[in-house]
Amino acid sequence: MPIDRTEGAMKRLFATLLGLGLLLGPAAGQAGAHPRTPLLTKNVSVVNFAFMPKTVSITHGTIIRWKNTTTSTTHTTTSDTGLWNKTLAPGAIFKRTFNTVGTFKYHCSIHPSMTGTITVT
Repeated sequence: MPIDRTEGAMKRLFATLLGLGLLLGPAAGQAGAHPRTPLLTKNVSVVNFAFMPKTVSITHGTIIRWKNTTTSTTHTTTSDTGLWNKTLAPGAIFKRTFNTVGTFKYHCSIHPSMTGTITVT
């Protein structure tokens, strides 16, 4: 059965749109797709013998980036419930993404008076 011009034009248009969708990614090529949300990062510095800020409120999916800014003292960032434990030599950085809603308390296992709290909504 011969294809009439209208049907052929529609097929070419569909093929072009499909190709454009593949080129631009899922958000451009699929109905209802959402563009990827950029990850947010919050910084926590280890300054002398304290986490700064001590309390951080974030939305789920945010990255916490700890940096030991001291020049001669090693510290840790250690979850009170065992979710993470990372030793930070002077100048070291540790990143963790928080994908679960809740309150996460942590401390330095070397210097227990150093504590912090992350609240994820």
